[in-house]
Amino acid sequence: MIIDGPLSPERRQRSQKYYNLFSLLNGFSYMCLGDTVIILLALNLNCPDYVVSTLGAMLYASYLVLPIGKVVAARVGAVRCQSIFWILRNCAALIVAASVPVTHLGYPDLAISLLLGGAFLFYGFRAAGTVMIQPLIGDITSEAERPLFIGSNAMFFNIACFLALLGIIALLHIHEDGWTLMGVVVVGSAFGLTSTHFIRKIDETSAPRESARRPVWGELRLCLANPVFIPQMLSGFVVNMAVIMTVPTTMLALKRGYGVSDRNALFFSLIHLTSAVIMSQLAGKVSARIGPRKVLLYCYCAFLLTALLWAVSPLQLLPVFIWMPFFLVGGAYVSSNNATTHYFLQTIPENNRVVASIAINVIPGALAGFVGMLLSGALLNWVNGQFADVAAIHRYRAYFTISGIILLPGIFCIKRLPPLPIEKRRLKVRWQDLF
Repeated sequence: MIIDGPLSPERRQRSQKYYNLFSLLNGFSYMCLGDTVIILLALNLNCPDYVVSTLGAMLYASYLVLPIGKVVAARVGAVRCQSIFWILRNCAALIVAASVPVTHLGYPDLAISLLLGGAFLFYGFRAAGTVMIQPLIGDITSEAERPLFIGSNAMFFNIACFLALLGIIALLHIHEDGWTLMGVVVVGSAFGLTSTHFIRKIDETSAPRESARRPVWGELRLCLANPVFIPQMLSGFVVNMAVIMTVPTTMLALKRGYGVSDRNALFFSLIHLTSAVIMSQLAGKVSARIGPRKVLLYCYCAFLLTALLWAVSPLQLLPVFIWMPFFLVGGAYVSSNNATTHYFLQTIPENNRVVASIAINVIPGALAGFVGMLLSGALLNWVNGQFADVAAIHRYRAYFTISGIILLPGIFCIKRLPPLPIEKRRLKVRWQDLF
């Protein structure tokens, strides 16, 4: 519901509760039809490595659809915009699920097309729906509430993902094949459709809708005049590239480098999620103490360390060693998202957030998606050709070595972000403050 004037504390609290419930159900949904399951589905369909890496980059490439969300938000507001696109998002997931029966009917190329097309629409509608997420969070929280709300909301989402993953592992323990994964995607779609019931109950002011109605170019000029805007886009690009180059290939290396089953691969994803749940709670507190810029820098270093660990990974699977990359990327991914949102909300004026959010997502997001898609795909093809006669894990070692070298200069882009007053005060963090 769109409310004239600012939201009362009671309305803010109620809206935060509904948003947390939405995130909880959406966590169940996303785990069932998100990155991990779609990648496992692609591997079950014997898709080439470059298709798997393309799926990993699709999340960012699909940000091209995001401006459509602004058009819808200008008409119906942030809440209804997200609700509409969430319904479309979950319907698109069914296209991904359709790739399984199409493969079994003997049309593997068509199945890959459905997988990639469905994934693009799934992520694209998700992007269009979340175009207003930062302005909406800013609308339903005060400045003091914001860091903790962002962290706790991510915690609800990741706890739901954690529980859903346990359920998927149990299901695959009973029966492990593409049909089972298809069923998981269908169930995830049902959870996602149910979650829209709660998003529609959130109150908002007219500010996000009015902001969405403003002409893009005029607002964009104001964004460019903001001295922190360009550094934010550069840092967003390099962080997105780090995610694209490391996260999907981590699962790929585990499955094809070590020949791990789907069920056992999901146990490693459990480590990923455990880290995400822990850091979703801690990241907000750490960010509030040392500033989101430093958190983002540490997260990027974690992605680089992940590449290093894979570059020196053992020839035989050592679970304790391989857990470390999964733990690192899980915590780094959720913490970088939280830090980016926190930095954005603290540096971009409220009346400029919609266009700024679109620009920061579309330009560095889509650009990173396409560059990462081409770069990771080409690199995987090259290492597969150059190291065709050696053990598979050697190919992924080479991939991560080169990826780490490519990503290393990104540290300097993040360091160019102007520090916020929180960081300038150089407050000393005590471990007890984090709990």
